[in-house]
Parts: sequence; C-alpha cells; structure tokens
Amino acid sequence: MEHAVTFTTAIDSDDAKARHVREAKKATVAASFGTFLEYYDFSCYGYVAAMLASSFFPGDDPTASLLSTLAVFGSAFIVRPLGGIVFGGIGDRFGRKAALLATVLLMGFSSTAIGLLPTYASIGVAAPALLITLRLLQGLSAGGEIGGAASYVREWAPPHRRALYISFIPGIAVLGKATAAGMAGIAAAMFAKDAPDWAWRVPFLAAFPLMLGCLWIRLKIEDSPEFNSLRTAGGLSKAPLTELFKAYPASLVKLMLFALVQTVGTYIGTVYVAVYLKAVLKMPQAQVGFIVLIAITCAAVLIPVFGMVTDRFGAKKVLAASYGFYIVLSYPMYALMGPESFNLTVFALVVTMLPYTLCQAGSYLMYPELLPTRVRSTGVSFGHSFGSVIGGGLMPYLATALIAWSGDIMIPTYMLMANGVLGLIVVLSVRDARPGEARKYR
Repeated sequence: MEHAVTFTTAIDSDDAKARHVREAKKATVAASFGTFLEYYDFSCYGYVAAMLASSFFPGDDPTASLLSTLAVFGSAFIVRPLGGIVFGGIGDRFGRKAALLATVLLMGFSSTAIGLLPTYASIGVAAPALLITLRLLQGLSAGGEIGGAASYVREWAPPHRRALYISFIPGIAVLGKATAAGMAGIAAAMFAKDAPDWAWRVPFLAAFPLMLGCLWIRLKIEDSPEFNSLRTAGGLSKAPLTELFKAYPASLVKLMLFALVQTVGTYIGTVYVAVYLKAVLKMPQAQVGFIVLIAITCAAVLIPVFGMVTDRFGAKKVLAASYGFYIVLSYPMYALMGPESFNLTVFALVVTMLPYTLCQAGSYLMYPELLPTRVRSTGVSFGHSFGSVIGGGLMPYLATALIAWSGDIMIPTYMLMANGVLGLIVVLSVRDARPGEARKYR
C-alpha cells in the first residue's frame, strides 16, 4: 500500500507557486518531446510498411509481403510489456528521469540503425532478421516511455490542470506520428523514381539528430516532487511489479483494458490507415502521407483542447463520449474515403480524429490516476504495453488478413465500432473515488 508521506508539493508563497509552475512546464516539455521522438521513430515503420515489404520480404504475392512486414511491425508490441517492466521498474526504484533518458537512447539508436540496414537483395535472410531485432528493441523502448512520461508529468502538474498537462504527451506523440507520415510522404515524392531504396531510409535516419536534441532537454530535468518525497521518506517499493500484482490487481486490469481500447483506435485509425489507403484503396504513397499528415496534425491540436475539457468534466465522461463517437462515426467516414477525391478523404479522416482525440485526452489522465506513486511508473508502463500487444500489435495485421480473406474493405470500421462498445463497458466499471479539483478513479 502507499506509504503515508507528506509531499513537498504544498506551496505557500506566490513565488514558490510560480517556480513550481515553471518546473511543471519544463517537465512537460521534456517528457513530451521525448515522447515525440519515441512515436516518430516507432511509427515510421508503419508509414513505410508498403515500401519495406519489397526491400525485406520480396516475393510474387504483394499481400504476403505486406503481411510479413506487418508481422514485424507487430513483433515490437510483443516485447513492450517487458519494456514496461524494465523501464517502469527503473522509474519506480531509481527515478523517473533515469527511465526517461534510457528509453530515448534505446529508441534513437535502434531507429537510426534500421535506416542503415542493407536490404534482402544485399545480404539475404540476414536483412529481415536484423530488421526484426531492431524492431524488438524499439518495442522495448516504447514499452517504458509512456508510463514514465505520464507518471512524471502527472506528479508535476497542478491538480486542477493535470489532464491539460498530461494531454501534451499524447498530443505531441500524435505530432510525432504526423511528422513520420510527412517524412514518409516527402521521401516517397522525392525518391520514388530515382532512388527507391532510399525512400524508406530517410525517416529513420532523421531519428539521430532528434535523439540528441531530446537527450539535451531531458538531462536538465529533475525528478518529480512526489517521487523525491517518497524516496526521502524511504517509501520506495523494492519490488514494484510484485506489489502491483498483489495490491492493485483490479486497477491494473482496468488500465490494461483502457489501453487496449486506446491503442486499437491509435493504430487502426492513425497508423494502419496509411497502409489501408495505399494497399487497399490504391492511393499513391506520397498522397497518403500528406492525407495522414493533415488529419493527425489536427488531432495533435485537438488533444490539449480536450485535455482542458477533461479537467472540467472528468475522464469518465470524456471517454464515454469518445467511445460513442467511435460507434457512430467510423463506418460512414471510412465509406467516404477513396482515390476518387483527395479532399473528401482528408475530411473523412479528420472527422475520425474526434473520437480518437477525446480518447487520448481521457485515457492519459486515467492511467496514472488509477495507481499510487510507489508503483505508478511500473503499472502504467506495463498495463499500457500489455494492452498495446493486442490493440497495436495484432489489429493492423488482423485487419489486412481479414480484408484479404473476406474482400470486405470496411473491416477496419467494424473493428473500431467494436472497440467503442468495449470501451463503454470498461468505463462503466470505473467510479470516482474523490471527485473535485484533484480527481481520483478506481
């Protein structure tokens, strides 16, 4: 159980309040920029999957090659819970800062290495083997990033503005996806005819300077007041994973289910959709990159707006609205998408960002609020990563396979609608334990 600790976040003077707000903003910038890098790097693979297929899994059947590429994409999710345990444990035992530095280093180097990989034509089966290895390292890093960043910002943010501050993490993460989509579109437009081998490399190689910038920012941050107070009082958990399972199993299960719903919407609606537009609807790669860029840039702007809404109305109401919109909007919007109209496809994808952005704002507040400081980093990292295995790792592959088997191109909409139904069931199981300025959930 959480040790009784008098936290040093009680602030008496106006100067102290101002200093705390400055530090909270600095912490949010550092955490968010690192998450930008993580999700830029992690999403690059999804946006260039169709191009990677021919470079690493050549064959006569384009669908089989794409499925192999998506299987590697999904493999990164399998190890994300392990990353959550490793880096979440570092965060709970040694500090949030240590974990945040480690995840950025691992992601930056593994992503850069993917950009330097020789292809199947150069070294044969060693090429996909190395691609899988580096993709697994990306998964380990991603498994620890979200829990560490969300826990860190939650512990710095003013209680009545927690959702707003935390919402910058998924908001900037979405911007990372948008940047990855834009880079993929630019690379396809510039190199598709003259140097096709480099079309997919450029987005990955851009990870290296981004990593250096993120390290520079994160080296300047301090651990959160809550964590420091807990450490000073000798209240840190020596075995956070064991304590998590023994003391907070119900909260962990709910967190996993929220993460499952959130990641299905994320990876079907913002990453797999690029594969869907190109491979299923037969739209040009460069055009696809810019359509996704426009839509998820809008999402990046909306998420902090809905963060403020979440501070006002609470995560439960915002999440319930999100899940309802998934059920109502998914089918008609996907029905509008197609190569016949660029503008209509952009409009439809932007509209599908409404339930997605509401879900991001509500979920990222809910995650750290479900658990106490002692096990928060481990619990959020592991729980979110476990949900991601199915939501992000399996669903894009399953969508492609089901479309190929059934011939029904609306498969992704059925998945999003079912996702909304599951979300409504889960959110009804959560109740406010202490409503008001500092919301708590259980």
